[in-house]
Amino acid sequence: MREIDDILRRIANNEATEEEMRVADEYLQNLSKRLSSQIDVWEKENDTSCSHQSRRVWFRTALAAAACLLLLFSITLWFEHPDKTTTAAVEQKDTFDNPEEAAAEAEQALLQFSEVINKATCYNVK
Repeated sequence: MREIDDILRRIANNEATEEEMRVADEYLQNLSKRLSSQIDVWEKENDTSCSHQSRRVWFRTALAAAACLLLLFSITLWFEHPDKTTTAAVEQKDTFDNPEEAAAEAEQALLQFSEVINKATCYNVK
């Protein structure tokens, strides 16, 4: 290696012989071939990593599509088969014709709400 350094230094100073020029030329051609083959190896490694990355992107896309389909399917089932709370809410009466009935129903709802609030505050105090 030191010999090549000396030859290259002599070539740079225009002091090299033809034999040294030939040796330097062979060395540089060999170096060029080795670099070219190393670059090819690096490109193959890079292609392999891109392949893994593209698989990852495809997997994430497929997973997102599956999640969207599952959500759509769930919403469709929910609208097709409403649960009991929705049915109970439809069966309840929203308005009253008699003011006494409305007042009694409101009082009952407020009592239930009050009981729930009292239970909640009793648990928080302790």
